[in-house]
Amino acid sequence: MAPKILLIDDEESICSLVRLHFQTEGYVVYTALDTEEAVRALSHNPDLILLDINMPETDGLEFCRSIRNHIDCPILFLTSRVTEQDKITGLQAGGDDYITKPFSLAELTARVEAHLRRESRARHGSMKMSGELFIDYAGRCVYCKEQAVPFSKKEFDIIEFLSLHAGQVIAGAYSDAVHGRSIQDNGKHRGQLPAVL
Repeated sequence: MAPKILLIDDEESICSLVRLHFQTEGYVVYTALDTEEAVRALSHNPDLILLDINMPETDGLEFCRSIRNHIDCPILFLTSRVTEQDKITGLQAGGDDYITKPFSLAELTARVEAHLRRESRARHGSMKMSGELFIDYAGRCVYCKEQAVPFSKKEFDIIEFLSLHAGQVIAGAYSDAVHGRSIQDNGKHRGQLPAVL
C-alpha cells in the first residue's frame, strides 16, 4: 500500500508542486490550505505530515501541539523561519524534523523516506523471516541459526528494503534514500543480490 502524506500549507502553489512530485513518486497525497481543512484530512490516517508554520488563524506550531497527543506519525515542519530558536521551538512543539524554505524536492523526498523507513522499523521491531533467519531492524543485524551474519551498511539497507516489501514486484529501480540515489534493477545487481541474501 502506498504511503499517505498530508500536506498542510496555505500557499496553493507549494501544495500543487509538492503534491504532484510525491504523487509521481508513488505516494498518496492529501492537501489542506488551513488547519480547519487539516483536521478533516486527518481522518485519512496519514503516515506522515508536512506542516507549514506560517498559517492563517491557527499557526502550524499551535496545530502541532493540539494534535500531537492523538497523532503519532512523523510531523515535518516546512517554514521560512530559519533561526536556531525557531528550529528548537518547532521540535519542542512536537515536530520530528524542520525543513526551511526554499527547499529542494530531492532533499524533502530523502527526509520523508528516512522518516517513513524509521517508522517502518519501529513498527516491525525484530522480524523472524523463517525458522533459521532473523532480522533485527533496530540493531541492524541479521542472524542465521542464531549466529550473526556480517553485512556492510549498504548490504543491510538492501536486505531491509526487500524484506519490508516482501511479495511486491520491484521493477526498474527502487530508492535508496540513505545513499541519496537509485539502485538500478540491472544485470549487475541481479547477480549480486543472491550472494548478499
